[in-house]
Amino acid sequence: MSYGEITKQDVTVQPVIDFNPAEVPIEDNPFKKCCYDLNVFADIFDTDSLKNDNSNVIKIIPQQYTFTMAIEKLVSGSWASQASLVDNTYGTYYAQGFQTKGKNDYIGYALSWRTVLSAFGTGRYRIAFDESGGDSIYSEEFCLRNYTQASVDRTVKIKYLWNSVIGDADQKTQRDFSGINWWNELRIGPAMFGNKKGTFEVETVRYQSGKERSVQKKFKEEYLLLIKQLPVELHDVVMNDILLSDEIKITDYNKNNPGRFIDQEVEVSGEYSPDYTSNKIYPDVSVTMVDKYDNRRKLYS
Repeated sequence: MSYGEITKQDVTVQPVIDFNPAEVPIEDNPFKKCCYDLNVFADIFDTDSLKNDNSNVIKIIPQQYTFTMAIEKLVSGSWASQASLVDNTYGTYYAQGFQTKGKNDYIGYALSWRTVLSAFGTGRYRIAFDESGGDSIYSEEFCLRNYTQASVDRTVKIKYLWNSVIGDADQKTQRDFSGINWWNELRIGPAMFGNKKGTFEVETVRYQSGKERSVQKKFKEEYLLLIKQLPVELHDVVMNDILLSDEIKITDYNKNNPGRFIDQEVEVSGEYSPDYTSNKIYPDVSVTMVDKYDNRRKLYS
């Protein structure tokens, strides 16, 4: 979740937002806290989706507040508004209250970085959620760059779907995205996805002669997602935002990857175990994934 999230009180009134916390909580803005550039890429000369990233930002806010959105760019060290987000000009507009759950409204914007690049150029961007009383909360900060094969080399793009109630870095809270069908993307690097392999299971029948005939074979392909030098704060993002999501699709951009993986639909399998040996500040982690579908099988014949 991002800066300025809801602070809950043990009283029977609606929650309030602390617009000026003493310190930005790590889980509210992990990318800025650990100085990790959240890179996004676009190509104004090519509409290919593989060359153009998107970022879908959503906020859950108490209904007593009224918010509007604007896209801001860092110019000469200061944030400057580039445009109000009131329609689908720069992506897809989700007005406050497009979903309502309990006493909370949902508000968001799905940014098309190709459109932003065409309008305002490369640079560092964020979405400002401006409250009618004059305060604001913000999205993560995105570093928009021109797409080239060299610039995206050694990265993977992960698309993930929120469509249920999922946990948060704070184990005491949950986030309700049921029925919202909210896709997002995150590009991570250095990272690689691949190392495909499969384990076969074979069911046979045995004849009196001793000969065996297979009547069913099946296997699920396994993949390895390797993320290098990831700050500790961002491991929570991977675990709570991506691996707890409803669906995961991974595209690998490594030019030296022997395989080709585009929107590979997978599910997590096994443990999440970063390598903390030698007190690494940026521990590597490898995650085993398996096919989302179980159709690789030979049935009775």
